[in-house]
Amino acid sequence: MQKPLYTNTRKIDTQWIFTLFGTAIGAGLLYLPVQAGDSGFWALVTVMLFALPMSYYSHKNMANIVLSSKDGGITDVFTHNLGKFFGLICVAIYFFAIFLNMPMYSIGLNNELGNFLLKYNVSNSNLSQNIWFSFGILAVLLMIVSLGIRLILRFMQFIVIMLIILVLTLTIYIIPYWNGDFISHRHFVLSNYIKGVLMVLPILVLSMNHSPVISSLVIFYRDNLKLHSGQEKTKVYRILQINAFVLFIFVLLFITSCLLSTTVADLSNASANNLSIVTLIEQQHSSLMLSILAPMIVFTAIISSFIGCYIGSKEALRYLFKSFFKNICNLQVKDQYISMLSVFLIFMVLWVCTICNFKILNIIGILVAPAVAFLLYILPVIVIYKNVKCKQYRKVALDSILVIMGLVIIFGYVVGLLIK
Repeated sequence: MQKPLYTNTRKIDTQWIFTLFGTAIGAGLLYLPVQAGDSGFWALVTVMLFALPMSYYSHKNMANIVLSSKDGGITDVFTHNLGKFFGLICVAIYFFAIFLNMPMYSIGLNNELGNFLLKYNVSNSNLSQNIWFSFGILAVLLMIVSLGIRLILRFMQFIVIMLIILVLTLTIYIIPYWNGDFISHRHFVLSNYIKGVLMVLPILVLSMNHSPVISSLVIFYRDNLKLHSGQEKTKVYRILQINAFVLFIFVLLFITSCLLSTTVADLSNASANNLSIVTLIEQQHSSLMLSILAPMIVFTAIISSFIGCYIGSKEALRYLFKSFFKNICNLQVKDQYISMLSVFLIFMVLWVCTICNFKILNIIGILVAPAVAFLLYILPVIVIYKNVKCKQYRKVALDSILVIMGLVIIFGYVVGLLIK
């Protein structure tokens, strides 16, 4: 038996918890309070009640379908269980579900960094409108994610620890600014409540989504630690449990403190101007502390999520290119060239999206959340009930709830937009 590459498993477990956590904390968390301002207090409370079990069991199901495979990642699982054609379609959906997060991060980082440099007189104009500024940002980010999995894990641990400290500091610091405007702004109206739930649910799902690195997590423990299947499963489940609980508490405290320290009118203004909640709070309550905290939180949150999404996006895109060259073009292309092509395509699409500066909340609600919901809530259930090897993972009642919630998320935001 091959000797494990890692002996200090506790340290590795901790690094993976930070990686999962960092992948989830990004645009979803930064823009969730902004959407909640339009959705209302009771809609947010309702959605938060389901947040922890939904997050844990949906990601556990995704981990289960990868655990059921002796080799390969989630892309291989799709094609092996769903047939070559439908499997490739699911790999494409998996890719888009993850990749569509990345324009949010590149747009958000470009806008926030441009505003930061202008505010502190580092530049005489807002550089976010300069196409070469966004080019430079993306080039630096892709250099970071090319360092290899060991260095990425260490980097993610460092940046997420920093992010947690910054966000908790902000959460506590703005307590003196709390007011009851968000709670008392509107009376309970059933139609507004339903619309609010439908529109805030997709944003919440995205703010706790760490599916891009689930496949990499399972593959890492399978290939590097050489655990028995029972030990591997226990280890993965434990990491998912700890991460889901910490993530829920973190999101709950942050959202509560942010919403109580601002007004509904200002939240609507932030939505219209593509501003994150921390940028809005900094503008409202000007102080030296906030001027330091706000940009640091935005930068660390976006960078950590960008890295996590890049790992999943590149894995899926490489698989799609391999299938395209092998099965359609009848060509054997080296992995090195496929990786270079994948990186180039990701870079160019992100650069164009950043230049166009699309509205982030619409990207989340209309494109990203439905794709993530299908990937995370519905597709693993389909695989589990189609593959005999996954029989042990079948839980009819729980799986039915996950599918229903997935359908609500897929259609919820658009239906919410149509409700008067």
